[in-house]
Amino acid sequence: MSDTQIKNMDHELPGSRPGFFRRLIWLFASPGRLMEELAEKPRVLFWLILGSVTTAVPFAVRMPLYEEMVRKSIAAQSEYLESFGLEMTPEMIEAGLSSGLVTGLVTMPFQAAVVFLLTALLYYIIMRIMGGEGKFKAYLSVVVHAGIISVLYTLMLTAISYYTGSLHQTAALTSLASLVSPEDVDPYVYGFLAGIDVFTIWRYVLMAIGFTAVSKLKKKHVYIVTAIIFIIGLVIGIYGMPAKLQLM
Repeated sequence: MSDTQIKNMDHELPGSRPGFFRRLIWLFASPGRLMEELAEKPRVLFWLILGSVTTAVPFAVRMPLYEEMVRKSIAAQSEYLESFGLEMTPEMIEAGLSSGLVTGLVTMPFQAAVVFLLTALLYYIIMRIMGGEGKFKAYLSVVVHAGIISVLYTLMLTAISYYTGSLHQTAALTSLASLVSPEDVDPYVYGFLAGIDVFTIWRYVLMAIGFTAVSKLKKKHVYIVTAIIFIIGLVIGIYGMPAKLQLM
């Protein structure tokens, strides 16, 4: 019996698959190995749920900061309505605060799950058009496992917020924007700096590695597609930054 046949038999054994903690270690120590495993046997549900629910953690844990964010958002909406002759009194703003807090916390995980699904669908369609292989579940598995990086950032942000007194929603704490004050630079420059974020780039690199493993396309082609999508997101963030700064 050849070595190849023996290897295939080993992969078919139920106990031959790497366990939960080994896969988690591979994400940091050997991402290529993890993505090859996910391409062969995708795993989705646990990391989809964890990645979605974790998005609400900083806001639930740091409720006073979240409450102030929602209050500013409602006040900004009030100023916008005033341009149409409609006015919201302070009492109306406070009355809408409680429902706004609850609605925000409840919808955050669902919004995150939708983003995971749409991201996977986008890459699935593009890679299949390019002649790539792989089922949608495999692409989604790559996306949610790369999302573990966002989970790490979220937990770090929650802890650091006790020191900074901010949830850093305008720009990530680990982006280049953290090195400058938004008052000192043009809003669009600040938007560009906010888009150059260590954790975001790390997540995109992991996705590129994963989509290469799943699609079986040339690494160069997959990396180019991933970089283009990253740049598109960066441009959208740049043009949306002035509006975000108004809510500060």
